[in-house]
Amino acid sequence: MERWASGEPEGDPQKLKDAYATVAHSVSLAMAKELDCENDGGLEARPSLDPA
Repeated sequence: MERWASGEPEGDPQKLKDAYATVAHSVSLAMAKELDCENDGGLEARPSLDPA
């Protein structure tokens, strides 16, 4: 991945964080399924984007 612009990304920071978290969750869930982890590694089908 190559970054073209320096500085802050455009857009709503919270929406960007949610998007990055969603991508990370999707990758993690796909890996858990591929590795045949019990109960999908405890991951829900959809990410929880509420702060812990």
